[in-house]
Amino acid sequence: MKPLVKTTLTSANPTVVPIRHPLDVRISDSFLSLVFQVDELLLDVLRRWSITALRLSLGSVFLWFGALKVFGSSPVAAMIRETYSFMPLGIFVLFLGVWEVVIGLCILLKRALRLVLILLCVHLMGTFTAILFNPGIFFVQGVPFCLTVDGEFVMKNLILITAALVIAGHEIEPLERRRRGI
Repeated sequence: MKPLVKTTLTSANPTVVPIRHPLDVRISDSFLSLVFQVDELLLDVLRRWSITALRLSLGSVFLWFGALKVFGSSPVAAMIRETYSFMPLGIFVLFLGVWEVVIGLCILLKRALRLVLILLCVHLMGTFTAILFNPGIFFVQGVPFCLTVDGEFVMKNLILITAALVIAGHEIEPLERRRRGI
């Protein structure tokens, strides 16, 4: 480390002021070792629990949103009414709610994941058809990159679909393995 040289106008001799004391190499190495160990521990915890946490949060969101529809308290009922005006609103919202509750429970309980994650993706892809039926409520003045609140609500489904794909990739075993009993 180079020392800081401080000079004053009244003195012809520069004053040397060290910025910091040199670190003991042993302390530095042991600190780095600790950082590496903590890093490895955190990554092990993430690898072990992140997919489970993702599955539980995704299942909870579907259970929660579905229950809101089943009990008639969903904030998206108006959007559904405006978008799917050709459907009987009460029955359609109840159907969507039950579908979401079943998806949520099965994901939480880790039951029939292959089928349920397919149903989840079909359901969420179906939400994108709303954009085709009534783009005016999803985009500000028809500009595709300027989303309304309803547009943001629908576009967040890209994340939910991706979460389902990640869960499927980690939690579902291949059919061939199941057939052979491996």
